[in-house]
Amino acid sequence: MSVSIPPLPSATDFRGRVAVVTGGTNGLGRHLAQTLIDLGAHVFFCGRQRDTGAALAADWGEHAHFVACDLADAAATRAFIAGAGAWCGSIDYLVNNAAIDPVVSFEASTLADFDRIIAINLRAGFVATQAALPFLRAGRGKAIVNLGTTNWMLGQPNYTMYAAAKSGLVGFTRSLAHDVGADAIRVNLVSPGWIMTERQLAEKVTPVEQAQLRSQSALGQLLTAQHVTPATLFLLSTAAAGITGQNLVVDGGKHLH
Repeated sequence: MSVSIPPLPSATDFRGRVAVVTGGTNGLGRHLAQTLIDLGAHVFFCGRQRDTGAALAADWGEHAHFVACDLADAAATRAFIAGAGAWCGSIDYLVNNAAIDPVVSFEASTLADFDRIIAINLRAGFVATQAALPFLRAGRGKAIVNLGTTNWMLGQPNYTMYAAAKSGLVGFTRSLAHDVGADAIRVNLVSPGWIMTERQLAEKVTPVEQAQLRSQSALGQLLTAQHVTPATLFLLSTAAAGITGQNLVVDGGKHLH
């Protein structure tokens, strides 16, 4: 009796496929978009920095498609997704990556602060996903990955609104997996710990804090995009064909403490 072997992640999984990555001009989104392109996917990515995005697209070649877009603008977000879907009539993968994480005192914050943080970190995922559904149904990959964070588990001061938005992605992911499962569309969440992007190292994380983060990690290491991108690619790939509605934490084992 032969045994059916499930597909393993392959460098050819993404060749010729269409992927959409929000917030693809910096940090994790940039690394993920470039990796997908290197694997042969056509990647539609957006960001607010028009010059940066255009330069990246020119550097990455013909598989890179950049659109300047502020994801707080629902109409612009829908137009970005519609343009990606119209390119060949389908979308295989959607990665809701875009995020902002300003340090904002709760007492001093305004309703405008709240609206902006929720709009980028939570509402944009709703708008982009809803707009992408017809194209995902026509696609082959049929996978959505939302990028969350472990921040909301920690109860850190001055991140109340960010934590509220990112924790909302957990419920959004789990319920959406049921809503679209009948169309064979999978929805999962990747929740990284504190990722050491160029901006974080330049603006936020002091050498003392870096040492503290290493000591809190079961692996004794700082997290980078190189740790998170493979986890995201796995959930997009056929190797994860039986996985939906899940939250994959990539934090170096910090929450083992």
